[in-house]
Formats: sequence, structure tokens, C-alpha cells
Amino acid sequence: MTKNYKNLISYVSGCPSTHNKTVRKSKIGVLVVNLGTPDSADYWGVRKYLSEFLSDRRVIDINPIKWQIILQGAILSIRPQVVAKAYQSIWNKELNESPLLTTTRAQAEKLQKKFDENVDDVVVDFAMRYGNPSIDSKMKALIKAGCRDILVMPLYPQYSATTTATVKDAVNACLKTITHQPNVRILPPYYKKDSYISRLNNSIQKTLQSIDFKPEKIIASYHGIPKRYLMQGDPYPCHCAVTSHLLCEKSGLEITKTFQSIFGREEWVKPYTEATVIEMAKSGIKNIAMIAPAFSTDCLETLEEIQYEIKDAFIENGGEKFAYIPCLNDTEDAIDMYFELAIEEMMGWIAPQKT
Repeated sequence: MTKNYKNLISYVSGCPSTHNKTVRKSKIGVLVVNLGTPDSADYWGVRKYLSEFLSDRRVIDINPIKWQIILQGAILSIRPQVVAKAYQSIWNKELNESPLLTTTRAQAEKLQKKFDENVDDVVVDFAMRYGNPSIDSKMKALIKAGCRDILVMPLYPQYSATTTATVKDAVNACLKTITHQPNVRILPPYYKKDSYISRLNNSIQKTLQSIDFKPEKIIASYHGIPKRYLMQGDPYPCHCAVTSHLLCEKSGLEITKTFQSIFGREEWVKPYTEATVIEMAKSGIKNIAMIAPAFSTDCLETLEEIQYEIKDAFIENGGEKFAYIPCLNDTEDAIDMYFELAIEEMMGWIAPQKT
């Protein structure tokens, strides 16, 4: 037996995993992932965030050299001032953070409590695709905590290369740096799951019962993507259409599908939300309600864009009453739904749940 071979046997026999009498039981990690947020609501905080977000090739897919010249020049010289002002109007001043961060943390904490009540050895945490806390840092924290199985839960009901795929990219980039990789699953899009559609309907019905008028129109406003992405095979607009159709069936209401947050000069998927509400107002529609089914958590696009910009456009063109139907956020309905979705994806990692 060679000296090197003897050394190898000695090393293996001394490994903690085979030598220790007590071996730590592996855990299951759940990582809730949302889009992201700046660290501060000032010019530099927003500029840093936008630079990371808009440098992602899945978000902006044009020539990266040309794009970076444009982005780091004209766009990031001006746009952070506008976006920072919008963030300041909704900023959680008590915690000095964005509402998206506040609510996503609450979602993770309440989901942890739900698991603690029903399943042993599950660790729930949260991350942001852009900004902090990062996916890389939180994945490594779960592994360090003893998680050998990790379920990543992108809070995007509908799949898009600009959202879900970017989370997968970040997870894979993290795994490339890890020698002993955990088993990783990523929550599939849940845009047509009855658990999701039913919760959206509950949110609609609660809001309609709480307001003092009956909307003539209900609009489902989704975040937009360039039309070119659809033509290249991104299924997101189709998933949005399915969600709207199922929500109409579940609620028994007529719901108009639109797309918001248009950026740049190229054509995006239509119809546009702001143009639609202006047309409705000019045609004599006085009262509308709006829901945002692509967002799991109220954020800049719902708290500021919908409730200020789009509402103002409707009122200024002849509308009178406007109601916003909140995202599911960290409501009991939402946490129950995420728990159900997570349990379904954990089959094989945990024992079947009692019915």
C-alpha cells in the first residue's frame, strides 16, 4: 500500500461525516425571491440599483457595449432623479427601506411560522434579484445553516425571461462557486393554479365590498415587456392572458387586461394601461377598479405608478372614482397559498401532508 493511499484512508476515516457520533440532520431551505429594491431612496441608491437591474441581458437584450454607453451616460444621469422622487413618495421611513423589502421580509417570516407549525426542519429566508439581500448571500447562508435541499420561490406568478429566468441565472451563478452543491428546485410559474386565482378573487371581492361605489370597469394591469420579446418566444403575455381569463371565470366579472411600466421607444405588448384608462375616461366611464396580478407584493409600480400616475391620468381625463385592489402581500390568504405551493414542490423531501 503506497504512502499516498494510506494518507487518503486516514483522511477519509477522520472526516466529520463518518467519524462523529452525532451528525447534524440536514434541513430544507426555502428562499423567497422578489425583484429588488434600492438600498436608499436617493439619487445614488437608485442609480446603483438601476445600473444592476438594467445591465441584466435578459432585461435589456441589445448589444451590451452600445447599451452600457447609453445606460451609464444619458439614462443613469437623469432617470435616477425621477425614480428616486417616486420612491421617496412611498418609502417606509420608519425602517428606512422600500415597502417591497418590508413586505417581502414579512412574507418570509410568516411563511417560516407556517412551516414551524406544520413541518420540521425547514428554514425560510428571502432575497432580492437586484439589490440586497442578494440571492448569492442567502443561498450560501441556507447551506451554512445545514440545508441540503433548497426550494427557491420566485414570487412571479407568470413566467418571463426578464423575471423568473433571471432568478434561475443568479441561483446557477451561485452554485458554480459551491463544491458540495445542495439539491435545488425552483418553484414553477403558478399563473393558472386555482390556489392563486382563488386568492386573487378573494382580494377583488373584499375590495369591492369595502368601497362606496360600483366600478363600471375592472382592469387587470400587468407589468409590460417589449413586443419583440414575445415574438422571440417569451410566454409571459400568454400567461397573463390565461390568468385574466381564469380570474374572469372565477369572479364572474368582466376584466380588461392591460400592460404598464413602458420604458424606451420600441413597441411593447398592448394594450397599455395608461392609454386604456384615458380612453375609458374620455368615453364616459366614470368609475373603475384596478388589480395587478403580476405583482405578489405592492411596490413602486403599484403604490406609485398605479395609485398616482395612472389614477391621475384617469381623473384628469374625466374619470371620477378609482379603486386599487391590493396585491396579496403578506395576508393570511397569501401565506396559505405559498405554503401550499411549497409543499407541492417538496414532495420527496418531506412526508405527504395529512388531509
